[in-house]
Amino acid sequence: MKVKLLGTGTSHGIPCIACSCKVCTSSDEHDKRLRCSAYITNKNSDGSLSHLLIDVGPEFRIQAIKYKIMAVDAVLLTHSHADHLHGLDDIRIFSHTFGSDKLAALKSNLENRFINPQLIEEARGEGIAIYANQQTIEDVKERFSYIFQKDTQIGGGKPKLHLVDCNIMEENQPKEFGDMIVTPIPMKHGVLDTTGWLFSIKKEDGLLHSAVYLTDCSYIPESSIELLQKRAGIIEHCVIDGLRVKPHSTHFGFRQAMDVAEKIKPRHTWFIHICHLSSHEEIKDYAKKQLKDFPTLQQIVKEGGSVGPAYDGLELEV
Repeated sequence: MKVKLLGTGTSHGIPCIACSCKVCTSSDEHDKRLRCSAYITNKNSDGSLSHLLIDVGPEFRIQAIKYKIMAVDAVLLTHSHADHLHGLDDIRIFSHTFGSDKLAALKSNLENRFINPQLIEEARGEGIAIYANQQTIEDVKERFSYIFQKDTQIGGGKPKLHLVDCNIMEENQPKEFGDMIVTPIPMKHGVLDTTGWLFSIKKEDGLLHSAVYLTDCSYIPESSIELLQKRAGIIEHCVIDGLRVKPHSTHFGFRQAMDVAEKIKPRHTWFIHICHLSSHEEIKDYAKKQLKDFPTLQQIVKEGGSVGPAYDGLELEV
């Protein structure tokens, strides 16, 4: 299983518009950050491939081209803020699936200048599943209402989506994508409910090995920490909201992110949703200095683990 970080910046991105600070004008490629998104792939035991996308922000088209994304089987949303959602329309390139028999019939009808709306809908299928909490689903329906209007349009003008409440993915019946087990992790982003995502696979040692993606959060309930401890097995990578040094009302700062990591004990902790107040190198130095206050993380680092900032294009392997 591989996790590619398509973007690691906060809602403004880095460089920010109309900003000439030292980070926004930095020549270090690690300081150039698109809005947060991740792409998870896995080669399954039957030889098939699974492709999952976390969030689809306004730069999704740029990210998809830059990192050569050729397939998306499902989208997992954390929440509905613009920097995580407003590229949703660009999913349409992946969302129209046609079975060969229905496609042949549809083509014949088109050649005869006869279009059967029912046949079009059947040929399209349900499209791509979008997993999100209930509030996010309602926001998607409101902001992208045209997507869900019934009509006879058969071109590529809008994506074909199937909205799924992730709350149905219960702990004892998690969603499986091939060999990957996917579990939603409830969190708080200020007063807003957001969703983290846990990805687990069973390795040759018979144990679950996992990566967890926890962005846009200022509080993770103890029940969610316990869920991670119970469901994750060995956490190889924790990708977690870490906006800046100074505390923020709706985001973890770096130390708060380390507090969570101290509890769940990942081998590698990666800060994302980073703003322009600190450079990549400065964040690395800061995390290193803070380790003395986190004995578990300090020991993990001594044993070959890591704690520090992620960057665009970083690929993590489980």
